[in-house]
Amino acid sequence: MQILAGALLARPPGPKYTAELGFAELAPQSPLPRPGTLAQWRDRVPEGFELGLRAPDSAWNTPDGPLRAGAALDEGVSWLSEASEALGASILVVATGATVTTGARDRDRLRAYFERLPRREGLTIVWRPSGLWEADSVQAMSRSLGVTGGFDAVDDPVPRSGIVYGSLLAEGLRRSFSHAQLIDVVDKLRASEADRAYVTVDSPQSFHEARLLHTLHEGHE
Repeated sequence: MQILAGALLARPPGPKYTAELGFAELAPQSPLPRPGTLAQWRDRVPEGFELGLRAPDSAWNTPDGPLRAGAALDEGVSWLSEASEALGASILVVATGATVTTGARDRDRLRAYFERLPRREGLTIVWRPSGLWEADSVQAMSRSLGVTGGFDAVDDPVPRSGIVYGSLLAEGLRRSFSHAQLIDVVDKLRASEADRAYVTVDSPQSFHEARLLHTLHEGHE
C-alpha cells in the first residue's frame, strides 16, 4: 500500500520538506488566498507532490450558523471549488466542529452541504468531524454522504475502503506521538484493506513525526 504522511501547514512547504515527504495538507488562514495565489503555491512544489486542502471554518460555519444555507455559505462553497481546483488538491478535508451535532437537522444540513462540494476525478472529499460523533457513526454517515470518513489514526479502526484518511492531532494531554505509537499506526494501516492512506499530523513536531511515520513505512517495504 501507499502511505502519504504529511503535516498540516498554513502555507506550502519548502525544499527541505518536499525533499523528505510527498504530501502536505494546507489550511490557509484569513484573508483567504485567491485562486491565482493558490496556483502559484502549486507551482512551488515538485511535480508529483500531493497537496491536500483543509476547508477553512468560514466555509462551513457561517455567521448564520453551521452549515446554514445563505450567501455566506454560498461564498464558502464557491471558494472551496475554485481553491481545490487551483491548488490541484488530491484531498479536500472538511473538519467540522462540535457545533455540528448528530441530530437529524444537522444530518440533513450535512447532506445538502456535501452535495454542493466540487467533484472531480482525482479529488477525494473527506469529512472529519469532532464533537459527539462516534467512529462508527462517522463512517456510516460518510458513506451516506458519498465521501471518505476521517478517523483518529491512533485510536480508531481503519475504515474498510480503498482510500482512507487518518489524522494525528496533538491536543489535550496528547502533545506528541511516540515512536511506538507511530509504529502501531503503520502496522494498522498496512493490515487494512486500503490501497492508499493519507495521514495528516497536526502537532508541534508535525514535520518530524510525519517524516518518522514515512520512514517506518518505507522500512517495511
